[in-house]
Parts: sequence; structure tokens; C-alpha cells
Amino acid sequence: MGKFIKNENLGEALVAHKRWFESGGQAGRQAKFRAVDLEMADLAGTCLVEADLIDANLRDADLRGADLRGALMLSVNLIGANLQNANLEEADLTFAELTGANLERTRLAGTLLMGADLRGAFGVDREQIEQARTDASTLL
Repeated sequence: MGKFIKNENLGEALVAHKRWFESGGQAGRQAKFRAVDLEMADLAGTCLVEADLIDANLRDADLRGADLRGALMLSVNLIGANLQNANLEEADLTFAELTGANLERTRLAGTLLMGADLRGAFGVDREQIEQARTDASTLL
């Protein structure tokens, strides 16, 4: 699917990204995981605010409680991912694959879900969908 990243490099990138976010871009560096294979990665509770995850493979990843506000996640593979209690507000998940994902208590206010496939996702309710930005191409 994409590029692989070693666990130690992933950890370093996550620390640098958190520093980047907390400093308003003055320190650290923004996470750029474009087209990276993070299948089954343990990213629970991580700060990925405004991270670049376009075309990333996050299949079966643990993203419980992760902060993904404003993240670029176009065409991301989130099949079977656990996004319970994650914050995806204002994130761009256009054409994302969320089949079988756990969206229980996931914050979706302002999240772009145009063309996204949420069929088979569980824990998602009407209020979450109403707060997100969807269109006729969003599959529910």
C-alpha cells in the first residue's frame, strides 16, 4: 500500500508533532504520514492535530482518544479502526474508508465526510452525522 515506518521513527515523529502543535509551529515538526502504512498501529491518545495522513493505511489501528482535529485524512483507510472517543472535528476524511470502524463517542463536528464509506461502522449516531459535513456520495 504505502511506505512503512519503524516504531522508533513513529514515536519520534509523534513527539515532534506534539511539540509542533503545542508551540504553534515554533518547535518540532508537523507529522507527515502521507501514504504511510500504519496498519494495526497503536496511536491511542496521541496528538495528531493537523497531521497529514492523506492516503495512509490505518486499517485496524487503535486511535482511541486520539486528537485528530483538522487532520488531512483524504482517502485514508480506517477499516476496522478503533476511533472510540477520538476527536475528528474539522478533519478532512473525504473519500475515507471507515467500514467496520468503531465511532462510539467520536467527535465529528465539522468533519468532512463527502464520499466517505461508513457502511458497517458502529457506534455512530444520527447526531454525529448531522454535525459532520456529508453529501449524496457519503455512504451510511
